[in-house]
Amino acid sequence: MFKTRKSRLWFFLLIVLILLSFLKPKDVGSAYQEYYSALNEELKTKGFGKPVVLLDLDRLDENLSTLSKNIPPPLHYRIVVKSLPSLDLLRYITKATKTNRLMVFHSGDLVMLLGDPEFSSFDILLGKPMPVRALEDIYQKTKLDRFQKIHWLVDTKTRLNQYLEFAKLKNIKLNLVLEIDIGLHRGGFVHPNEVNQILSMIQGDQKNLEFGGFMGYEPHVASVPSLLGDKNDVIEKEIQSSLNQYEAFVHSGKKSFPSLFDKELLLNGGGSKTYRFYQKNQNVVNDVSVGSALVMPTDFDVSTLVEHKPAFFIAAPVLKRLEGTTIPFLESISFVFPLWNPNLQVTYFIYGGAYLAKKESPQGLFDNSLYGSSTNQGILNGSLATGLKPDDYVFFRPTQSEKVMAEMGEVVLLRKGKINGTWKCFIN
Repeated sequence: MFKTRKSRLWFFLLIVLILLSFLKPKDVGSAYQEYYSALNEELKTKGFGKPVVLLDLDRLDENLSTLSKNIPPPLHYRIVVKSLPSLDLLRYITKATKTNRLMVFHSGDLVMLLGDPEFSSFDILLGKPMPVRALEDIYQKTKLDRFQKIHWLVDTKTRLNQYLEFAKLKNIKLNLVLEIDIGLHRGGFVHPNEVNQILSMIQGDQKNLEFGGFMGYEPHVASVPSLLGDKNDVIEKEIQSSLNQYEAFVHSGKKSFPSLFDKELLLNGGGSKTYRFYQKNQNVVNDVSVGSALVMPTDFDVSTLVEHKPAFFIAAPVLKRLEGTTIPFLESISFVFPLWNPNLQVTYFIYGGAYLAKKESPQGLFDNSLYGSSTNQGILNGSLATGLKPDDYVFFRPTQSEKVMAEMGEVVLLRKGKINGTWKCFIN
């Protein structure tokens, strides 16, 4: 009886130990990859001792080359300004791609671009419909000839009436591009008969209104489930479905209002996640917008962009390194944390924090949820394998480009892994 109980106890303890071995966190830390190790040394010797956004021009060039290959003539490339918020960066891209087409999402950006001698003559399309008060503000701050060259986006009959009244009041003519819903369901005209009502209004007042074309956006197709076959094949079929919807709007409008279609219209589509599919067997869209694919934030790590390389990062210096993880009010038991979880063997405090970004290198760093986040001195934990010391840098990949670049104020340029100047960013 006693032996049986003892055997059961040992068996139970063995099961517990086996379960604990499965539950115990593994060491996921590792040192810098070669690319980041070299960047760390460059920043430590020639950097600024503060958090910076890095832009790798060599990787940007590779992405620009890939982009140009995937948008062959007669397709036109349109730069999405919000995703690349730097005049210097925009100049660099316009020269590399030989485009003079911009998509602008913010009224402040539009005023700035219209006031710049280099960009004021560019073909500019609004990426979202603006409140009529925004038109008034832009009108007051720009020259009339530049204001009237803009393609203003219209998504409803109500907005068209607002724009028409504004145009009449100012005795000007507005070029209107109609937003159509081709599957995203984020607004815009849903049926061709709705568009025909708008086209009828435009045709009825050509003193104040001009029809410029259509804009359709379909980023949703990049998230289509791949249950029915190869992911890219499924995406391509969904793209074609969206293009069929797009073509239905064009065909219906052209049939009912041929005089409005007797010129080359702007037929805009695409986006970073889907742009490369527009080179194949389609004769609808003639203008493709891309921005984020050129720098590759993590939100764009999708199968359709495997040819593109991450080109921009956040680098933040390590200010302090502490052994273990000591939590306020839990000091007496804090020694247990790294014994159980090797990824709590070291605590790092970095310059800045709470970035809209994912930790990239060294791998295996993570936020301490008990401490919480800080924009002043972020706290990260890792195993001894991460190997950081004060003045080393932690590298992040931003989840998006526009907000991060604008918040940091400038980008530090890299050429062949060496610091090569800075570019100012503008705030949206």
